Amino acid sequence: MADKSNDKQRALRTSRGRSGRAKLPLIGAQVSTAGGFAPVPERAVAIGAEVVQIFSSNPRTWRTRSPGLEEIAFLTSGLRRHSLPLYLHTIYLINLASPDEELRKRSTSALAHALATGALTEAAGVVTHVGSHKGTGFDSAATRIVQAIRSAFEEADERLADLGHAEGLPPLLLENSAGAGHTVGARLEELAALLDASPRGRRVGLCLDTAHLFAAGHPVHETAGLEKLVSGLRDLGLLDRVLLIHLNDSASPFASNRDLHENPGDGLIGYTGLSRVIRYPAFARVPFVLEVPGADGRGPDAAAITVAKSMREEAARPPEGPAHAAKRRAEQE
Repeated sequence: MADKSNDKQRALRTSRGRSGRAKLPLIGAQVSTAGGFAPVPERAVAIGAEVVQIFSSNPRTWRTRSPGLEEIAFLTSGLRRHSLPLYLHTIYLINLASPDEELRKRSTSALAHALATGALTEAAGVVTHVGSHKGTGFDSAATRIVQAIRSAFEEADERLADLGHAEGLPPLLLENSAGAGHTVGARLEELAALLDASPRGRRVGLCLDTAHLFAAGHPVHETAGLEKLVSGLRDLGLLDRVLLIHLNDSASPFASNRDLHENPGDGLIGYTGLSRVIRYPAFARVPFVLEVPGADGRGPDAAAITVAKSMREEAARPPEGPAHAAKRRAEQE
């Protein structure tokens, strides 16, 4: 089903190309699943999202949730009706790098659940944080991570077989980290090593997060820094494996290793810096998803999407709405 989602993305880009937008990427957002998966497509449309990301389960608990067939049907039919590609994000508790065997087993099972849910919901990809090696070093952690990924794919296959589901699993996208607390993936070389060792016959790619890159010391806010990043991705064979980008401004300083997201243009990467990322030719076919607080702290909103789309058009920053203006004034007081 992942292939169907990819075909949908290509078709949408072709139609956009007829209006002169062939080389501009899709822009979307993390969307709330309060009340289940069924309301997601309409919520996405309401804020102007062109691509959707949701959590596979409550991100702050180990308790998994398996949506029913009717709920999945509402979700997938709505996504198709609005031509919205879907990405799933795993729970925050996952740590595939942990030296704690019990924690790693729980993480593997949670990842398997997300992959299976991704197949059922026709997701174009499943995004996961890799986790922290807890001071044991990357080399020993890499073996644990790759084995956990292999086991998660196998467990997900078994879950789908039990359901009589014949379609394959979506790609797994490893997300780069901000570098705090021995987390894996702040360096491109670590991500390259993990992808090179990934199970054969499985699709494993990357999800880049702009705030994480900035906090990890990649100067994506500067022209030369962005070009250096792209060159590094290309040299390591990673550029074609970037399948999603989280478009987040940063509330924490450059190279701080602190993961603090800010609304697009309101952080330290800035409007011009993020605009440069969106419009970089190497990322023209990669969807962008916002994971930002929004004006009220409840997540990405229509105003944030509007700002991101103006970045895509290389337009002047649009006027702030009342909520954003009030938030900015409060922060300055």
